Amino acid sequence: MQVATTALAAACTLGSSLAADFPRRRSGLWEVHSASAQALGLPPTLQCIGDRSDSAKWHLDRAVGKRGSCTLGAFRRMGNAWVADSICREGRTVVSSRKIATGDFLTYYRIDTIVRYEPPLGGSRDEDKEALEARYIGRCAPGQRPGDVVVPGMGTLNMTDGTFRGERRDSAAARR
Repeated sequence: MQVATTALAAACTLGSSLAADFPRRRSGLWEVHSASAQALGLPPTLQCIGDRSDSAKWHLDRAVGKRGSCTLGAFRRMGNAWVADSICREGRTVVSSRKIATGDFLTYYRIDTIVRYEPPLGGSRDEDKEALEARYIGRCAPGQRPGDVVVPGMGTLNMTDGTFRGERRDSAAARR
């Protein structure tokens, strides 16, 4: 009986550590630059990360599982990187994407995304690439909640509960 109990406890511990094996960012405020947004001259977003922001359900603000016509895969360790694959169907086109996350997740991380279209979109576009880089900048600002993503000029979207708080007019006017 003792051996069976010990084996069961070990299996549960192993199973829970495997289920929780995904990248976790340091709690606090992160500045996130998207390569395409930066190319357009757009400012970075600010993300407030809390102890439970990166969880078994949410990996780097990405909910794992079935979402409409998409299946979002969990991040898994591959060498020094974390990799997540997704597949979506848009009409006749199958859209597959691969995210590769690298960094220490305490001070910096980068996510490179490759999206492939089969058959190609519009008959000619078969691939897109995107990159984002994030750096830790300190504690979250007063009033920010874990999961908040501040998009300059628009407002704040909370990635965990889906609430949106528009930017106040007086704060937008003060920046101009």
